[in-house]
Amino acid sequence: MIETLANVLSFLEVDSQYFIISAGNDTLILTSDIAGPRNIGISDGTYSGSELATALQTALNADSTITGAGTITFSVSYSTTTYKFTIDAGALHTIAYTHTGSDAGLTFGFTAIHAAAQTITSNIASGDPTSIVSTILSETEKYISNYCRRTFESTAYSLEKYNGKGYSVINLKQYPVTIVDRVAVGTRDAIYIKNTSTSTTASVSVTSTLIRLVKDGVADETVTFAANTTITAIVTAINLLGSGWSATIADSSFASFKSTELVTRSAAGCIDSQTIYLQIPNESKGEIEVDLNRGQIMLNGSFPSGFQNIFVDYTAGYSEADMPDDLKLAVKITIQYLYEKMKNTIFGVEFYNIGASGATGLRTIFEKGVIMPKEAERILSEYKSWRV
Repeated sequence: MIETLANVLSFLEVDSQYFIISAGNDTLILTSDIAGPRNIGISDGTYSGSELATALQTALNADSTITGAGTITFSVSYSTTTYKFTIDAGALHTIAYTHTGSDAGLTFGFTAIHAAAQTITSNIASGDPTSIVSTILSETEKYISNYCRRTFESTAYSLEKYNGKGYSVINLKQYPVTIVDRVAVGTRDAIYIKNTSTSTTASVSVTSTLIRLVKDGVADETVTFAANTTITAIVTAINLLGSGWSATIADSSFASFKSTELVTRSAAGCIDSQTIYLQIPNESKGEIEVDLNRGQIMLNGSFPSGFQNIFVDYTAGYSEADMPDDLKLAVKITIQYLYEKMKNTIFGVEFYNIGASGATGLRTIFEKGVIMPKEAERILSEYKSWRV
């Protein structure tokens, strides 16, 4: 990820959950084994989770009826892991909760009655401060990655294909580059496949994880690279399928090559014993120079023209320690923008007033139809890939 959830929460100042208690949500109806039901009122105000737990505990212990003039000493706690409140009546005593009439019930996470027990705990999390921000963070980083046409996190890419255009330089799709492990030009045959059935249909496709064999519209995808790690294993697995499928190794020197070396292809027809050639990249080129920051590779000479005839294995992107600070700031600014819009729930309007109309009152302004704030857009313009 570009930025951590902890840093985003700190930036938004929502690393602690706050609860607002007012006349509409300040009462819980509770019953102890001594007395009740009792309306326990919590003082109006704004509380953190632990502060609200303390306020309820104080209100409970101040009610001499429910405590039996001090016979019971209640304790109330708030979990920063589950975001639930727990009321404990202590050993040999019980507490019960009545949902109907408890206007503060949902604020505390209670959604149903609780029978008498020494401890009762909220049914649901009462305002996890991280869940919504975590969702916005995840979706924002996906959006920014698409917007910039780049993956910023360090990632390894295998057999990435490029079109040769007769030039000496190829721009890689991702950058900055950490290392280039292979640059291969062209392919060589590794496996011959055919289907000996007649008057039917059959085709072969290769994905990054398996060989898809289709006969009469029915796919047999059991030939996976995970289960068959070598070229020999792939050939053996295909020959065991029956249904007319037949495979041979093109060159015995490829027998122990990894099956993941097979180049992807689609819908290669092979009915009536028509042979299909599954290929692997040629041997790596030697005279390669790399501009790591720009993500460019240069061949001593030129890359021959062709459709997806260049294969590159490389690692590109930033490590967590090297992620640019301004890029992380752009993520946080965008999240703050979306988070504030979500709280105001007025997407698509240009402005609104709170209080009196006109020049007085609180006016909040939004750019109509804008997803990304200008501050973030200016930063991200420096990271946007314009490569074609």
